[in-house]
Amino acid sequence: MNVTQLSLQQTPPLSVPLRFFLTAPLFGLLASGLLLYQGPSLFASRWHFAILALTHTVTLGIITMVMIGAFLQILPVLAGIQIPRPRLVSTILHLLLSLGIIMLIGGLLIAYPLLIHWALLFLSLSFLLFIAIVGYCLFQVKTITPIIIAMRLALIALTVTIILGVDVGGAIISWPFTLLPLKLSPLKLTNLHLAWGLIGWIALLIIGVAYQMVPMFQITPPYPTLLTRWLAPVILTTLLIWTLLYINDENSPVTLLSTILIGIPLGVFAITTLYLQAKRLRKLADVTLNYWRVGMVGLLITIIGWFLIPFYPSLANSPFYDILLIVLFIAGFILPVMQGMLYKIVPFLLWLHLQNQQLANLPASQAVKIPNMKQIISESWAYRQFWLYLTGLGFLIGGILQPYPFIQVAGLIFICSFLLLSYNFYHALKLYIVIKPQLSQPKS
Repeated sequence: MNVTQLSLQQTPPLSVPLRFFLTAPLFGLLASGLLLYQGPSLFASRWHFAILALTHTVTLGIITMVMIGAFLQILPVLAGIQIPRPRLVSTILHLLLSLGIIMLIGGLLIAYPLLIHWALLFLSLSFLLFIAIVGYCLFQVKTITPIIIAMRLALIALTVTIILGVDVGGAIISWPFTLLPLKLSPLKLTNLHLAWGLIGWIALLIIGVAYQMVPMFQITPPYPTLLTRWLAPVILTTLLIWTLLYINDENSPVTLLSTILIGIPLGVFAITTLYLQAKRLRKLADVTLNYWRVGMVGLLITIIGWFLIPFYPSLANSPFYDILLIVLFIAGFILPVMQGMLYKIVPFLLWLHLQNQQLANLPASQAVKIPNMKQIISESWAYRQFWLYLTGLGFLIGGILQPYPFIQVAGLIFICSFLLLSYNFYHALKLYIVIKPQLSQPKS
């Protein structure tokens, strides 16, 4: 059995993860607005400052915001290790990260180096604090499970991503120094930063979380022991090998072969997840299951497109193909999985904290009926948001091939989707706020 025993009594205060989870849809709205405002010119080149701003709005404002919140929630529950001063730490992290993201987006959009300079400072401080505190806690864990291994490796990859990102930002604003001992071109730095961020940091953490969440919330069989033991280390090892080869010669056949080797374990993860979902005990689908299925199919399509590059070099040289693969990986794999996770984590946390409050304060004779998870966030409203997102994804992919008018349509639909996602989460929080005072009467 690969599902780790949860220590729910160790769960941190609700505000610790929730501030990150509730901020992510707001950055989703900002990203959608950028799509709508920039329009067809957005995907003219992946080096356009507007697309860099959009990419970091999504990867930092939505994805990393959720990842940090998940880390702060999962670590005490899975490992029994309490983060010191969790409210203070989460408040500082959230403030530094939010300010850094906003400054970075603004600096890129108006090409203002001073804003980018301050953005790098705030983001570096936030990640340095996060890596130091979470890293210390992770390496105090005595029982090493596959989830802990995946989280450790993801944290290592995040460290590499930040170092590369600071050097990329420094190149944009002409800093006279670099963190890396090697002198690399901005193109190589950016590609390495992208690979370590998307595959090393985000994909590895998704895989680690999946080991727990898919069997627990989707009622599937556990992931095979062999896969959970070796998948994350294999992915990080192949990513490291590819990095060394890419730095030496990005066009060599060996480097292209190592690119394929990175995709194979990711494909194994996607296929295994889809297989386990087909074997689930609860046959009735829900929005989380559908989001995860979309994500796994999106990952497989990205990998297939990835594998075609060595055999069809003209694809790699086309102006749209690399953007298409990045969009498929982020919007077709990562974002659906993120939203699927949130639709389980947010109502579960609200329900759990209400339940704990009632058990602590009210005798059984005065128990208040606490809504279940499907009542905290309506399944029908979650499905409306899911179909909006899926429609927007279709228009976004079409917009890469035919920008006008698909990009603006995609932006408009995504605005509606993230508005509805925000409504679902903030309405759930409002329900929690209404019910909580009813559970505050002390036991007689």
